[in-house]
Amino acid sequence: MPSALSRRHFLRLTGTAAAGLPILSQAGCAPAVVDSPNGDTGLSLGYTAGEVTADGAMIWLRAAPGSRFVLQYGKDPTLAQYSATLEAGLRELSDFTAQTTLRGLEPNTIYYYRAQVSGKKPGPIARFRTAPRPNDLAKITFCFSGDTRETYKPFTVMDAVRAQQPGFFVHLGDTIYADRAGAARTLPEFWAKYRANRDDAATQRCFQGISYYLIWDDHEVANDYLPGHPLAAMGQRAFLDYWPILNDGREPHRIYRSFRWGQALELFLLDTRQYRDPVKGTMLGREQKEWLFDKLAASGALFKFIATSVPMSGGGADRWDGYPKERSEVLNYIRDKNIRGVVFMSADLHHAAITKIPNGNGLRDITAGPLAASLNRVTNSANSRYEYYLAQNFNFAKVTVDPKDKEPQALIEFIDQDNVTFHRTQIRA
Repeated sequence: MPSALSRRHFLRLTGTAAAGLPILSQAGCAPAVVDSPNGDTGLSLGYTAGEVTADGAMIWLRAAPGSRFVLQYGKDPTLAQYSATLEAGLRELSDFTAQTTLRGLEPNTIYYYRAQVSGKKPGPIARFRTAPRPNDLAKITFCFSGDTRETYKPFTVMDAVRAQQPGFFVHLGDTIYADRAGAARTLPEFWAKYRANRDDAATQRCFQGISYYLIWDDHEVANDYLPGHPLAAMGQRAFLDYWPILNDGREPHRIYRSFRWGQALELFLLDTRQYRDPVKGTMLGREQKEWLFDKLAASGALFKFIATSVPMSGGGADRWDGYPKERSEVLNYIRDKNIRGVVFMSADLHHAAITKIPNGNGLRDITAGPLAASLNRVTNSANSRYEYYLAQNFNFAKVTVDPKDKEPQALIEFIDQDNVTFHRTQIRA
């Protein structure tokens, strides 16, 4: 049963009061953004750790124009002893941001880090955990959700995410709403949307304690956009400027990738936007689909979590329902190759749900969210495809896998912004 919501809490979430007046920030009124760097540290908007592997990670930061900085990192929580990167500068053409890769780290280890701008005091100490080696029997927890619209700040749900102390967090798209509350039309305006979301205390606290994996959806550019949209390249550039996403340089816009966390799981992050072709009936494109098939077949992890920004069933033509032939191809490949432990995870529809994928041979799609956006009041929650459905709160899902269990299972828990678990289920490997 869902947790009880006080009337005050319920009204804050739905955005309606007894008199029918809206109480959330209104569309068309862009929020004020504090964008001046900290005078003591020279840093702006905190850090973000991402792309974590068993031996590396990427750190994103932003600082005052013209700054040069080093990253200090190590296993000492106080950083009394640390290693340091070479001094580096900011990318002026990327809104004075920087992305630095740390290598040679130890697996399944908590690392502490901070940035120091030349001539300034060090910034606050943050942390992340590296992934276990593929054969490690470590217990893994992670959280995921999507949809953070700046007019719904403060993003207090991020304090609940941090309280769960997951190994990592997966943001499944709509990391900004570039097309709402004063739509972005220029690159500086897209950057400003990211600064608006980062200018949030709970988000920055979460960044300090947890690493992130990211994919995009439509609102990073425009609602339900397709390749060829006039703002697509600009929106994608801003996304890559403002998140730690590693690429090898040969495919600078590629964001589909996978990460292994011990024997417990492998995470597959799909790009369901920039390769779409409705005429050809493909959401993934040929190369990404072949990559997914090859990686799934080769994975030795107990669970294979496939992150798709849009749900596998329901929601209309912009989701997988609009690409039924390719969806069947993916599901049939998993069945024909007898690939066990596959679980889909999605966001976008602004509700929490567990869906039995039609013709999915028993596969489920776990949908979480929104983190901070309007709640879905129109979906038919009685539809037979749902094993569970709730659209009453801001929320995220927490996944726990312990490969040492006699019969390994993935524990799925839905948690609200008050850090209350309101539903749980288990999926066997």
